[in-house]
Amino acid sequence: MTTHLLESDVMNACRTLFGPEPEIGRGFLLYLQPCGARSAYRKKAKETHPDFFYTEDHHVQQQKAALFRKIMEAYEIVNKFLRERKKGQWVHNKATAAKSAPKHNNDAYYSGSLPLYGLEIGSYLFYAGQISYWQLIEALTWQRKQRPIIGNVALRWGWLLKPSIERITAASNVPGRFGEKAVRLGLLSGFQVRTLLFYQRSQQERLGKYFIMKNILTPDQLDRFVQKLHEHNARVPASKKAA
Repeated sequence: MTTHLLESDVMNACRTLFGPEPEIGRGFLLYLQPCGARSAYRKKAKETHPDFFYTEDHHVQQQKAALFRKIMEAYEIVNKFLRERKKGQWVHNKATAAKSAPKHNNDAYYSGSLPLYGLEIGSYLFYAGQISYWQLIEALTWQRKQRPIIGNVALRWGWLLKPSIERITAASNVPGRFGEKAVRLGLLSGFQVRTLLFYQRSQQERLGKYFIMKNILTPDQLDRFVQKLHEHNARVPASKKAA
């Protein structure tokens, strides 16, 4: 017999993986995707994996090992939740599940209160019930495709040569993305990578353009939601502003 997870267990596991910063609730569980859980797990694993503390005293090693086991258990719970949700087996409230559960989770529209932390336009439109989660993901994917490739920018600026770019790309044994690999290989400095990332983001299209282009929103509607977004973020405590 299959034992379904308790909502409280999933939320506690998310708090272990993501820490105290995000507000963990039902909206978070609807919004959560495997890539986000995997990224949080990898970050926490780097902070607690016993292999990184072999030079520390025995007490510290035991402490880190216990934390690492807790993180692994939390990740297993979150992965089980994501599998159940994908199969349509996740039920957070048996009394209302038949009425509220969407047929396709990616097509679901959020219904509930806005999170009490700073948002950007895409996440605000999702939490305001104006776009589905899938539309948000498609918009973010479209936006990222507009960004210039970091390696090409570094080549154009004379910070990297083609052999170096090929070496970074081929370094499958080095963890991280292109910029992180470049730093670990000693081919770029942290400052250079931050500069490249800032330039990359500055060159991408605004996310709102996607929703206008796809006739999801009119320009006037987008302007109104941008204003509402500013009003929402102005009410958010300084400690919870979007980074």
